[in-house]
Amino acid sequence: MERLTVDQLVHQFQVNHRSHYTGRVDLQLAKGEYWSLYFQLGRLVWATGGAHRFRRWYRSLSQFCPEISPAGFRLREASVSRIWEYLVLTVLIKRQRIRLEQAVMLIQHSVNEVLFDILQGIDEVSHLTYVSENSENIGEPLTLINAEQILLRAQLTWETWRNANLAPYSPNFAPVLRRTDELQKQTSASTYKTLKSLVNGSSTLRDIATLIKQNPLTVARSLLPYIHRGLIGFQNIPDIKLPEFQEEMAGDVSAPPRIRIHQPLIVCIDDSFQVCQAVNQILAPAGYRFTSIQDSMQALPTLIELKPSLIFLDLMMPVANGYEICVQVRRVSVLKDIPIVILTGKDGIVDRVRAKMAGASDYLAKPVEADKLLAVVQKYLILKDPKPKPSGDYEMGETTALLLKETLTNS
Repeated sequence: MERLTVDQLVHQFQVNHRSHYTGRVDLQLAKGEYWSLYFQLGRLVWATGGAHRFRRWYRSLSQFCPEISPAGFRLREASVSRIWEYLVLTVLIKRQRIRLEQAVMLIQHSVNEVLFDILQGIDEVSHLTYVSENSENIGEPLTLINAEQILLRAQLTWETWRNANLAPYSPNFAPVLRRTDELQKQTSASTYKTLKSLVNGSSTLRDIATLIKQNPLTVARSLLPYIHRGLIGFQNIPDIKLPEFQEEMAGDVSAPPRIRIHQPLIVCIDDSFQVCQAVNQILAPAGYRFTSIQDSMQALPTLIELKPSLIFLDLMMPVANGYEICVQVRRVSVLKDIPIVILTGKDGIVDRVRAKMAGASDYLAKPVEADKLLAVVQKYLILKDPKPKPSGDYEMGETTALLLKETLTNS
């Protein structure tokens, strides 16, 4: 099918719905880039492909499954299943590492991103192929998405993007500074410093938006004044290569790669989702595995099951506080020697003494700072065969991300 149009794509989705189509639909650009859409009984269940397949996977895990390290999986073979990420989600749910609701939100978000990219590049689509019989078996779908409705949502997002005069720019583009001398003259010292450290050509608009908890449209609009003055430009950047694997999944699924336990597991027990996410964003790029426990009543049984290498423990939690949990942990033989670092907004000598008496190994004040947190981790743990950080997405610390958000809001 030459030069696929939006109307034709809508029609194909309608046909799929009426015929209860089950199988894969491939859309390919003339330059070779492809997307794959998976249908079951006329409903969308997964979408993958594009220039930034694994960059999207990193972002989605960080956003919807912060307790899972986005750096925790690696491809075993160069040629991998197109549904590898979907099968990993299935295994994580089976092992109760994530909830079904998290996987559903991740899938819907990923499908929406893929459809947006298809709509933005649809004039270049040279082939549309139906693959009804193939070896890739999704099995029981995690969710069934109304294809027409999510396509309409993606169309509205694309129209809003286009109406903001952003049509020439893909959210997969990475902003980069141009004419830095002029930029420095035209901005405040703090704005220039923040832009120089973040708009460095290694993180896409989508990456930055995820880190500062905004949408790509907000980020792009904030940068437009600099773009129009030629002070910021855009460039294409490659996809992320997945680092060393860390957790064994062989035997649970047939197609995805093997994943093995490799690096220390760190657990954060805190009823605040934001705190757990901040800790994860610091530890994951450094190569550590991470999971969080937000229900204090589930802390002890979960710790016994996971047997982590280090525990971050919040003091102020409902039902059971950090002191009580610390005492309980020290009474369990398999946990008694695990380092426990207390996290708290309090920083008084009384709290430090009480934490020490409860069996805590160390003390860290909130809000957590990346350098201090990593220093504490390195004090108690030795990272095995440390690997370099993946380029781009997740090298930005929480403090720096907040600085960027403030800069964009005030620009």
